[in-house]
Amino acid sequence: MSYSHYDSDLQFSTFFDIIFYLLAGLCILQERLAWIVPISIFTAFNRETSVLIPFLPITIALFSSHKGSLRQTIPICFPAFMSYVAIFIGLRLIYGKQELIVPYGYQPGFDLLLHNFSRIITWVQLIATLSVIPIMALIGYQKWPLLLRGFFWIIVPILFVDHAFISVMVESMLFLVPQAMVFIPGTLFLAQQSHVTVLK
Repeated sequence: MSYSHYDSDLQFSTFFDIIFYLLAGLCILQERLAWIVPISIFTAFNRETSVLIPFLPITIALFSSHKGSLRQTIPICFPAFMSYVAIFIGLRLIYGKQELIVPYGYQPGFDLLLHNFSRIITWVQLIATLSVIPIMALIGYQKWPLLLRGFFWIIVPILFVDHAFISVMVESMLFLVPQAMVFIPGTLFLAQQSHVTVLK
């Protein structure tokens, strides 16, 4: 994580983001879904990337055959998301219109995507921050629990595409949420299964 602050300062909002995602994941694993609503409220005051937290309980219905259903998770997801939206909009109404900060003169969209993908430093920073952990985790994807697979499909593709088009990827701390929430646990499951196989 110490390599993730390229051209940026220590941002507590990033690390609070990680904490809130991990808390939401623990609540889901322990089937304490009601806590997703207050967590979503707090995250709405933190930063925009936490918008996926209200949708995490859906993993129970879509990726687990023995823990609940959509009928049980929607009553949690809906108020959590609506609370997030209300706070998100409310803050912008209170503070008024803010000037768009354009990173390095590049506009969000394909302009920024080309900037991100064409710079070698982007890939150097991503490797320095994430290391080989995402690769190891994906190799062991079949060994992951179903809920972890659900977290992967809700968090990883959306955040990576989002950051590619509207953020500067060289500031690799943006990818610490999928690293902490999905890739590190995925790697640990791979290591655990490999250890058991060796012992056998």
